[in-house]
Amino acid sequence: MPALGNVGAGPRARPGQPQGVAPTGNAVNRRVVWAVLFLLAPATSLQGADPAARAIREGNTLYADGQYTEAINKYNEALVEQPAALEPKFNKANGYYRLDDLGEAIDLYREVAAGSKDMALVAKAKYNLGNCFFQRGSKQRDSDLRKAIEDMETSITYWRGVLDIEPENQTAAENIEVARLTIKDILDQLKKQQEQQQQGQQDQQDQQQEQPSQSQQQQQPDQQSEQEQSGSQHDPNEAQSDHAQQDPNETQEDQQPEQPQAQEQQEPRQTQQATVPDATAQEILDKEQRQKQERQIRQRGSMPRVERDW
Repeated sequence: MPALGNVGAGPRARPGQPQGVAPTGNAVNRRVVWAVLFLLAPATSLQGADPAARAIREGNTLYADGQYTEAINKYNEALVEQPAALEPKFNKANGYYRLDDLGEAIDLYREVAAGSKDMALVAKAKYNLGNCFFQRGSKQRDSDLRKAIEDMETSITYWRGVLDIEPENQTAAENIEVARLTIKDILDQLKKQQEQQQQGQQDQQDQQQEQPSQSQQQQQPDQQSEQEQSGSQHDPNEAQSDHAQQDPNETQEDQQPEQPQAQEQQEPRQTQQATVPDATAQEILDKEQRQKQERQIRQRGSMPRVERDW
C-alpha cells in the first residue's frame, strides 16, 4: 500500500511496524511503501493552550494508539473551535482512511488540497488522495476491472501533483511506478476475461448451430424408418389389394366366358324344349337311340381296319 503522508514531525517508518503488501497480481513484484502515521505535533498555527490545539494533541495521541474513531471526535472538537482550520480536517481524513472510509477521506483531503496555502500540507493531501484512489482501485479488481483502472490512473495523477510540488519526493515516484505495473496487470486480467467471454460465446453459438444439425440428422433416420415402415405396410396392402382385386377379377373373367357357354347350352335345350313341347317320351327315346346308333357307326368307321393273315 502506498505510504500515507503525515502531519508534523516524526519518523515516516520504523522497523517492526507492519509493511504494506503490494497489489495482487504476478506483474507486480514490488512492495508499495508503507509509512506508519505519526501525528506527534500539531500544525504551527495551533500552538499554546488553545482549546483547538489541545483537542488536536489529544486526537493525535488516540490516533497513535489506533483509536481512530475517538481521534476523529477530538478533531471534530478542534473544528468546532476553529471551523476554518485545515490541519484538523487533514488529521480527520487520516482517521477515516484508517477506518477504510475512503469516500469521507477523499472529500476531506480534497478540501485541504484546494483550500490550504501551505504547499507542504497540499502535497501531503494530494499524496494521500493518491493513496485513497489506489486503495479503492485495488478493491475494485474483484468487481469491476475498468473502474479499478480508472482509480489507479487517478492515483497516478495525484502523485504527479506531489512531484510538481516536491520533485525530490522519491516515495511518490515509486508509487507511480507501482500503479503503472498494477494497471498493466489489470489490463492483462481484463484481456484474459474478455477472451474467456468470447470463447464462451463462441462455444454457445457452436452448440446452438450443432443442435439443429443434430435434430436434422435425427429426423432423417426417423423419416427413413417411417418410410420403410410405411413401405412395409404398403406392400401387403398392395398385395392384398392386388389379390383382392385381381383374383376375383380373374376368376370372374374366367367364369364370364363360361357363363355364356352354359347359357348357350341351356338355350338350345330351351329351344329344343320349346320346339318340341308336345313330344312324347317314346319319341324322345327313339331319337336318342338313333343318335346312339349313329355315334357307334361313326366310331366304327373311324377305327382302322386290321388285315388278317389267315
